[in-house]
Amino acid sequence: MTSLDAVPRASGEPIVRAGAGRSELDVLLHPESLAIIGASDNPVSLGGRPLGLLTAAGYAGRVYPVNPTRATVQGRPAYPSVRDLPEPVEVAMVMVRARMVPAVLRECDAAGVRVAIVLSSGFGEGTGRGAELRDEITGIVAGTTMRVLGPNCEGLASLPASAPLTFSPVLDAARTGQVVLPGKVAVLSHSGGLGFAVAQWGSRVGIGFNYLISTGNEGDLDVLELAGALLVETDTELAVLVLEGVDDPGRLTALADQARELGKRLLVARLGRTDAGARGSLAHTRHDATTLGGLDALYARPGIAQAGDERELIDVLQALDKVPTLAGRRIGILATSGGAGVWLADACRDAGLAVPELSPGLQHTLAGFMPEYGSPVNPVDLTAQFIAGGSFAPAIEALAASGEVDAVVLATSLASAGRLEDDREALSALRQRDLPPLVVYTYTHPAESCVRILEGLGLAWYTSSTGVARGLAAVAPPPLRGTPAPDHPDARPAGGRPS
Repeated sequence: MTSLDAVPRASGEPIVRAGAGRSELDVLLHPESLAIIGASDNPVSLGGRPLGLLTAAGYAGRVYPVNPTRATVQGRPAYPSVRDLPEPVEVAMVMVRARMVPAVLRECDAAGVRVAIVLSSGFGEGTGRGAELRDEITGIVAGTTMRVLGPNCEGLASLPASAPLTFSPVLDAARTGQVVLPGKVAVLSHSGGLGFAVAQWGSRVGIGFNYLISTGNEGDLDVLELAGALLVETDTELAVLVLEGVDDPGRLTALADQARELGKRLLVARLGRTDAGARGSLAHTRHDATTLGGLDALYARPGIAQAGDERELIDVLQALDKVPTLAGRRIGILATSGGAGVWLADACRDAGLAVPELSPGLQHTLAGFMPEYGSPVNPVDLTAQFIAGGSFAPAIEALAASGEVDAVVLATSLASAGRLEDDREALSALRQRDLPPLVVYTYTHPAESCVRILEGLGLAWYTSSTGVARGLAAVAPPPLRGTPAPDHPDARPAGGRPS
């Protein structure tokens, strides 16, 4: 695990103060000892959930419940305060009333806690006493070597360490029936609920995650600091930022530059785009959402994308996670439904992608894979004959290897179980070759067996034409200035359809 010493904070100071042993980032993400201050004996309460989640996850570190009114909590010995623990702990989860938090943080610092996670609410969400408490926390942090995540956050989950330091129900597989898949995507969010939800949505389409971090009101550590640090790590290839505002938009630009230099990717979900939404952000986490305006030029850069809602976020995230950067913006479409192909072509054009008419020679080649009533123009109508059976691989290979497109989309029905079984090895072999990427669009609800094959192959798959288009647009290079529009005659290959 890399140290955060070289990653600048908003103040220009290192995000993690120098200290002996492991860095604070390593401590936060891989804690060897943990106190839960305000732990409850009720396993379904917010204060009681972390113990159950840690046990279910198989967390191997030492856990100490702190509750001055109980001798035991959920069968574990409890301690009156963090000062009474048998050892100094690395991380403390603080789940007490807001008015008690400053005193608890002072105790944590005196007891040698390296990082405190404040899940308590009642600080920067409003004014008056809450704002005073927030300022008091900021002052405490400034005078210590301890770092603080929160307040008003939902904690974090470190999948590599089997450490769900949160009360989020998303990590409760026994209740949800779904596990968060492991992978190389990190989520950093002002909103705890939405941040953890991204992992649940993403896992449903085969996206894997390593770290889920909620920062809340950001009394100390913030999203941009942590994202910059995580991108330095070799196992974090993509960072999803769910933002309600930034103190300095220039720091977001610098983060995008850092990601590009490292060959990593960023996806920004911007909340509070309207006056009503911005008002809600200020009340929710005290962030000023208007600071995220005027950054359109930033999202035109390769390697960084934005999302306006939950569906778009997952559509774009799939592409960023599974599809390499395209060499150009030309999309080839192979469809078993003429209508689905047309709909997909419209969606691609709406997203600023090209769907070029194919050369006569390529059309002639593709015509050999379909009935005579099929159409080899782009979109290519393979016809419904392929729904019943037959290999897609030869047509995919011909189109991908032609040099005329930068990505291939297979638009078909995957409603039948086993439809892709015969193509599994051929598609896997194509994935190993240096060819434009393949994306799958199923216009019917896919059978679970087909989903398992797609995810096993590492293919991005979609159930909407719009999702395909905006996903591919996120990994396509920006259009060159002076390039004719894709439907302009000058952008088409010479010649017409084959005779």
